[in-house]
Amino acid sequence: MGEPTAFARCAAIIEWLPDACLSHRTAAWLRAMLPEPELFEATVPSSRYRKTPPWLRLYRRDLPADAVDHAAELPMTTAAHTVLDCLTVLPAAEADRLIDEQLLRTVDPHELSSLCETGRPGVAALRKQLRQAALRPMSEPERLFARALARRNLHLLANEPVGPFFGDFVDVRSRTVVEIDGWEFHSDRVTFCRDRRRQNWLVINGWFVLRYSAHDVLRNLDECVDEVERVVRRRRFGRGLA
Repeated sequence: MGEPTAFARCAAIIEWLPDACLSHRTAAWLRAMLPEPELFEATVPSSRYRKTPPWLRLYRRDLPADAVDHAAELPMTTAAHTVLDCLTVLPAAEADRLIDEQLLRTVDPHELSSLCETGRPGVAALRKQLRQAALRPMSEPERLFARALARRNLHLLANEPVGPFFGDFVDVRSRTVVEIDGWEFHSDRVTFCRDRRRQNWLVINGWFVLRYSAHDVLRNLDECVDEVERVVRRRRFGRGLA
């Protein structure tokens, strides 16, 4: 009959184990949060023992009733519980991206915050993710930059208005604007001229502007963010706002 589809495997899991709940990366795939998994994952009651085929992993634990989405076509963990589970199995960079892409889009941040009080596995990682999440839409270099700033406990406002313009990252206390310039958005004559007028306005009105190429951020992220941290903290101190 040929190789079964991913969805057929999910249906087979539930047919074989009616008390199972699709979870982790499998639930994330069904919710369009992650690509189709190679390893399928489900959660079963802690008393359930089964030998599984190589493509299936079972987690034995007793889920609370509110962790299961029974309205879905197949029983699976809710969006918030799915994200929490994924944080326990995903590599760090993939976990960061999952949070940044799904928070406010498919997952209610208040539901995630409430899970932080449950004591479930992954809660410590979830608290950290909620502190460091890059919530506003931004390019990949800007997303990584925002995360690196947050790891240093330096939270600048992303895509923030400054007078008639917007800054990629803005620190009002030190009056510092950080720009991440991608070549594809700054290569035409009109954009080149507008950027110069914008920078002149910022400088004239007392803002300090730091600019980095997207290429440099991707290759030398820590060096760029370290420099921003030094400048922002020094300027805050100089303005009596450290």
